Amino acid sequence: MSLGAGINPFFVISRTSPTATNLVSGLFPLLNVNIALVLNLRTILGNGTITLAGDVQLNAGDVLGLFYQANGLTIGLNLGGGSSSGIVWSIYRLA
Repeated sequence: MSLGAGINPFFVISRTSPTATNLVSGLFPLLNVNIALVLNLRTILGNGTITLAGDVQLNAGDVLGLFYQANGLTIGLNLGGGSSSGIVWSIYRLA
C-alpha cells in the first residue's frame, strides 16, 4: 500500500491539563522510494522505533499523555509488538 504525500502518522506527548499543549512529537518511520518513471512507493515500515526526546518546562499538577495521531493513515496498526516488546515510555525530572 502506498501512502499519499500528506499522510504522516506520528506519536505526540501532550500536556492535557491544565491547558492542552503538544510538547514533543515524532513521525512513524517511512520507506520513501521514488525512481522516476519506474517506482514510486511511500509506506510505513513493519517494524521500527519512534524516539521522542526533548526538554520541556512542567509545573506541579500537569497531566501528560502519549497519543497516536493517524493523520490520514487508514490501515490498522498493531502498536506495541509481541509479548516481549512494547511501548516503553519514560520521563525524567531534572532539578
